[in-house]
Amino acid sequence: MKTVIGLGEVLWDVYPEASYIGGAPANVALHAGQMGADSIIVSAVGFDIDGDELIRKVQDMRVNSQYIQKNIMYATGKVKVHLDANGHPHFECSEDMAFDHLVWQNSYLELAKTCDAVVVGTLVQREKESRMTIQHFLDEAKSALKIFDVNFRGWPKEIDMIIQDTLKKVDVVKMNEEELNQIRLALGQQSLSDEAFLSWLLQEYRIQVAALTLGSEGCMLVDSKDSVRIAGKAVQVVDSTGCGDAFVAGMMIKLLEGASLNETGEFANRVGAFTATKKGAVPKYTINELFKNEK
Repeated sequence: MKTVIGLGEVLWDVYPEASYIGGAPANVALHAGQMGADSIIVSAVGFDIDGDELIRKVQDMRVNSQYIQKNIMYATGKVKVHLDANGHPHFECSEDMAFDHLVWQNSYLELAKTCDAVVVGTLVQREKESRMTIQHFLDEAKSALKIFDVNFRGWPKEIDMIIQDTLKKVDVVKMNEEELNQIRLALGQQSLSDEAFLSWLLQEYRIQVAALTLGSEGCMLVDSKDSVRIAGKAVQVVDSTGCGDAFVAGMMIKLLEGASLNETGEFANRVGAFTATKKGAVPKYTINELFKNEK
């Protein structure tokens, strides 16, 4: 059993009618736990009812919550989610929340040194305190597969620095089309095609795998030897919130298994598509459910 870390925000996705557990790195850990990984969330919540309930939800999904800090000064994070007619989400993120003040703890050192994989994003790095903790963890996780799920929520003034500092420390990067275009422009590579830019990232930052999600059109994965384009799976979309996080979890599991790019992309697509058919970023499921309609 592989030990995987969701390092970053854990929060509530607040819909008009209900609230669901959210936060990209936490979502990845929760998905990976349902795929058989030993999942751990490293984050922070407030010393409040919302934080207590989040921790209870994490434990209910059999994911390790002991590294989630409780901050008496800042509230548990929330994101308002609005779905359009096609089930695509629009987000309003709360600011200066507990996860923005994730402080380094001595217990994190052993965790970083012994985990098999860790996934990070950008939202949790918008404030200096959490950014320093994230970057320190990546420095110490020398033997882990380090995945950067770009996952923009706005474009704060520090984002160029956050992107470049994080790219220098990871093995895998995943982005969607909008994020790719923004990063390509920020790095002065707007003349490159999508595939050429992914290959450029591999060479420039010594990354092992770059992944581009294409929504209903599937995904593209590139490594130093190969490039694959995998078609999407046709599903009835209910809520596409968290589909990218599900994709990252599936990709992470397969990369840890040593799977081919094609197998990795196929499985990651499958998990992302399944998630789109359910409400909330992390529906409960088993591996068998992902394949139940296969002949």
